[in-house]
This record gives sequence, structure tokens and C-alpha cells, in this order.
Amino acid sequence: MIKLIATDMDGTWLTDEKTYDHELFLREFELMKKRNIKFVVASGNQFENIYQRFPEVASQIYFVAENGALVAHGRQVMHTASISETDWQTLLEIINRFDEKVTVSGLASAYVLTKDGKAYAQELKKYYEKLTLVANFEDLADKIFKVTFDVSAAKLPTLIDLLRREYPQLGFVAGSATSIDMSTKGMNKAIGLDYLSQKFRINPREMIAFGDSGNDVGMFKYVGQSFATATALPIAKNTASRVIGSSNDSAVQKEIWQILNS
Repeated sequence: MIKLIATDMDGTWLTDEKTYDHELFLREFELMKKRNIKFVVASGNQFENIYQRFPEVASQIYFVAENGALVAHGRQVMHTASISETDWQTLLEIINRFDEKVTVSGLASAYVLTKDGKAYAQELKKYYEKLTLVANFEDLADKIFKVTFDVSAAKLPTLIDLLRREYPQLGFVAGSATSIDMSTKGMNKAIGLDYLSQKFRINPREMIAFGDSGNDVGMFKYVGQSFATATALPIAKNTASRVIGSSNDSAVQKEIWQILNS
């Protein structure tokens, strides 16, 4: 019996145009409510960004944001797990060592460097509802959840392997084909789902999850059934129970509808 359905956003729930079939979702959300099935948006993205995607029902659904570091029900933050000061200092060392465009994600805002330009910041608005330009990252007065490198798809495998070898005390996952998320070692979406599991006494086997990237692998291993989209990274496809269609064809929503009506 399914008691929780979790989905990633970019490349999974959202089309390339950052849209989805609202009508179909609202129909299935009504079924989920009637059956007491919790709907969870589990994303590496900022909480404010993913909250805005569900204007009709955001106050009623659960969010696992920042790759598991923040859990909320509607706007009520239930749990946070920020990076320790020791790990933050190591992340600053990494930022200064590698010449990559970088985003730092915190509770109050996400942050980018002014030197990377306004055009880059504007592009990031697709993923961050709250974004602040700063001269440096050293004096941020915020709870920090994650650091993200924006890299080329060709460079990502080599760089992520190097980071894992040289900084084993931290966690590194591919947030997409062109991004590396860096955070507390072991932090992933499964941590957020486990918090909900403990709070509501839901067995992980009673959960299903949808995703497409390296940051979904922990969630896939945690739940009873997992589904990767057709455009998912190989690591996600290899971990998932099954591969379904593309996000551009509303494959996740169609799969949920079929599950709810089977």
C-alpha cells in the first residue's frame, strides 16, 4: 500500500519549459488526499522556488528541498540540517581553488558572486526565487545548506571524481548533467524522506519516488519503488526500479495516475 509519493522537479516533473499539467496533477492530488497519501516535492532546488510551482495546493503538500537539508509542510519548516562551520571552511577552500561559477544555497537566500555577472544571476532565477549578489562568500550571515558548481557536461565526471578523492569528508552529487552539488557527507533526499518516515510512521517500502539525476540515487535506494525518466543520467536509470517516459510528455504524472487507478 502506497502512503507517500515523492518527485524530483527539473528533468522529472517539469518540462523543459518549466511547466507541468496542472489539471492532471490536481485530479490526482484529490485522490491522494482521500487516500491519505502524502505528496512530497523532493528537489535539490531552493524551497521558495519549488513552493511557487504549486500555487493551488502548496500549503497542503510536503517539501524536501536543498537535497534533503530542509523539510517543510506548506510554509511550515519542520526540519533543517545546515553545514557545519568546519565543512563550510572546506567548501570555501574548494570555491577558491576551482575557477567555476558557483551558487551558495542558504535558508534566507541563495548567493552568487557579482563577478560572475548579472546575466548569470538572471539565468539562475529559473531555479532560485530568492537570489542575492555578493562580493564574496566569507561573511554570509545565513544557515548554509549546499554549494553548487556550474560546469560543462564533459568536465563533470572528472571533476566530481577528483573532489570525492581529495575531500572525502564532504558529499558530492551530480545535481544535473551540468552541476555538482556539495554538502554535508551523507546528506541527500533520503534524509528528508526518513524524517517524514519517522514522524508519520511510514515504512520506506510504502513510498515511491521519481527522479533523473545523481542527487536522486539516495532517494531511489531508500523507497520501495523508484522511477527514472527517459532523459535521466545513467546512474539514476541504473538505480531505479524502472525507466518511464520523458518529463516533456508528463510521464511522471501519467505514471502516478495509473498507480492511483490500478
